[in-house]
Amino acid sequence: MTRLIQVSLAVVSVVVLTLAVAAVAADDQAATATATTTTTAAPVATGAQGKAPDFALSNIDGKVIKLAELLKRGPVVVDFWATWCKPCIKGFPALQQTYDKYKAQGLTVVAIAVDSPKSQSRVAPFIKSQKFTFEVVLDTDGAVARKYNVVPIPRTLVLDREGQIVYSSIGYSPTNEEKLSQAVESILVKKASGEGTVDK
Repeated sequence: MTRLIQVSLAVVSVVVLTLAVAAVAADDQAATATATTTTTAAPVATGAQGKAPDFALSNIDGKVIKLAELLKRGPVVVDFWATWCKPCIKGFPALQQTYDKYKAQGLTVVAIAVDSPKSQSRVAPFIKSQKFTFEVVLDTDGAVARKYNVVPIPRTLVLDREGQIVYSSIGYSPTNEEKLSQAVESILVKKASGEGTVDK
């Protein structure tokens, strides 16, 4: 009887150990998946994707910003981001530089914050402390991000004057500014030559 009890206990120990190892492995896989989603290291160009859905969102000063109104001025860069997203933050200098370079020609840059209600209060202080001057709006319920099928972030889009998406990328890269500039310039060149909508 004693021998049987010892064998039974050994079997139970092996089962428990196996389950514990499996649980740790599952946790590691989940953590890896989350990291891949939120810290994309290199951008993936996805090309043109048709007409961008319209939106109206409040900026960090409480003013309602409408995409349709922005498009009347010229091309628009739309960037989905969050305060907790490190690759998003790394891409902001490129957004600012692109805006500074082309704003006189009608370009608008709109950074759409997709922070949860708990972290939305960090958006305005962060933007103002870093002295970014492009438009920043709050997608408080995530409705606009869903319209654009945004997963993961950062997601950057360039829209021509007709609201057509002529460039789209996911993730961050040191070459972001160059690619954004090329996309914006292609729109401005088309306008100058009177060719209208840009297709990519």
